[in-house]
Amino acid sequence: MDAVEDIKTRLDIADVVGEYLQLKPAGSGSFKACCPFHQEKTPSFYVNRPRQSWHCFGCNIGGDVISFVQKIEGMDFMDALEHLSQKAGVQLPNYNPEIHGLKKRLQEVNDFAAKLMQQVLINDPEAAVARQYVQKRGIDDLTADLWRLGYAPKDWQKLEKKFYEKGFTADELTKSGLASPSDRGQGIYFRFRERLMFPICDPMGHVVGFTGRILTADKVAKYVNTPETQLYKKSAVLYGLDKAKGDIKREDLAIIVEGNMDALTSHQFQVANVVASSGTALTQEQLNLLKRYTNNIAIAFDMDAAGLTATLRGLDLARQMDFSIKIIRYDQNLAKDPDELIRKDVNLWKEAVQKAKPIMDWVYSQAFTQFTPTNPDGKRKIAQFVLNECRYVPHPVERDAWISKLAKDLDISPDALRQALDKTPKTESRGLRQEQPKLQEQEPKIDAVNDLERRWLAVVLAKPELFHEIDVNWLNDPHLKLYNLILKGYTSPNQNQPSEAKSLLNQATDVLNLDEDTKRLIDFLAILADREFQDQSADALRHELAITEARLRELTLARRRHELEQQMREAERLGDTERINVLLAQFNQLK
Repeated sequence: MDAVEDIKTRLDIADVVGEYLQLKPAGSGSFKACCPFHQEKTPSFYVNRPRQSWHCFGCNIGGDVISFVQKIEGMDFMDALEHLSQKAGVQLPNYNPEIHGLKKRLQEVNDFAAKLMQQVLINDPEAAVARQYVQKRGIDDLTADLWRLGYAPKDWQKLEKKFYEKGFTADELTKSGLASPSDRGQGIYFRFRERLMFPICDPMGHVVGFTGRILTADKVAKYVNTPETQLYKKSAVLYGLDKAKGDIKREDLAIIVEGNMDALTSHQFQVANVVASSGTALTQEQLNLLKRYTNNIAIAFDMDAAGLTATLRGLDLARQMDFSIKIIRYDQNLAKDPDELIRKDVNLWKEAVQKAKPIMDWVYSQAFTQFTPTNPDGKRKIAQFVLNECRYVPHPVERDAWISKLAKDLDISPDALRQALDKTPKTESRGLRQEQPKLQEQEPKIDAVNDLERRWLAVVLAKPELFHEIDVNWLNDPHLKLYNLILKGYTSPNQNQPSEAKSLLNQATDVLNLDEDTKRLIDFLAILADREFQDQSADALRHELAITEARLRELTLARRRHELEQQMREAERLGDTERINVLLAQFNQLK
């Protein structure tokens, strides 16, 4: 057994998918959920445990556990395989770094750097100032260890030597963002010195970069981040997501804060569905990450003028992706940020999260805070600010209620606001709508005949005793081919008559060495059988077979008549009377 099959054998697809989606039972060995790859309110995403496969009936894609991880995590095949190999406890064969790519090598560089700097923080006398700072900020040893806090020493020579002993090169240290070419023309210069180090991880827990905080009074940047590399893109990471994703899924809510310490402190005090945007406005990439785990976000950002603009820009993108959004507010005279609030009283933070306002309520109050409603210009600005948000309220009754409230509070006509709502374009300064990324490898849409043939086969897979009751004359390839393969497995020597759909499918799979297309078709039919026919009686399914066969016959004959009509027109154009008579006879027989 090769490593790929070994991994797939050891892992249960329902368990792996269940780490990302809230699966609900949907038949014998099947589960359903809302698809993570397109927007929907009614679940069309199915996982089948017996076949270890998944399929979405909404976007018409499917596959195995590896393809799911590839799509949900945005990984290539090798990265997904390695991630799953670690979960399965399978050792992958040695690989050539040049073939596997630079990305994996840089992950190893960053991970080793995090370990070295973590040891410096714990043991090195030079790091005493950092240990004092960590203690002063109330970070306990367990949290410091979990978040892999470290210290970058002033003298990097000892650490640099350890990198080289490990087999890393100066070029790899530079490409990782840890170092840059020396101004002297030789060697490298390490970017982080005398700083408390916060490793930044991707959702899988791989270290992709660092944030370093200066602890001295030197007039230098307070924070330094890893520059853009093949691994690290600031707009595409969320600090703490690797630790928060499980709690985000369980709570069905992601709390987004600005600073690394805000997130770290919240986790230490048991509010763990928290991530940090590291001071950036929410981006498309960050929201795509959160979309894997929840559709609900609550934001606790600085609400000064600059913070308000950044928040609104991020919220436009979030609304366009159908997130439900709330705003967390607290008394900033009491605490300047969540970290300080939590340390004063964690219950105040929990209360602020619980009392978070829906975005429309927050925008409304902000409009009257930012602008003066006592003069025409102020009223115009308030109306523009609120109406732009009203456009995102989906229900017309709720939207009209906000318009009526605004008209009353501004002492103007509701009709004037409705006219402004109809005529004024959405404010572009708060974020342009971006195209959602299209899924790759989309299968072509199944036409009506194919759909009916698959439905027909799914019926007999749900009730194998009906297997010989279908008229295979109406089946076309590849469905006729599959029927014959199942028939061969069904009637092969030493086989007992199966009593479940999975027996039919597994026998067909076991008897012949099937190609990948046929295996995928079998996986799809197994899920379709569970989805549509699992709980139906044999009589109800016989009725379904009859209806499906009648409709299939009708469509097949209609398609054949259309083809004959086209051929007769072509024969008439060529003056081929003999050909016309033959085709006409065939056409009349179809009537």
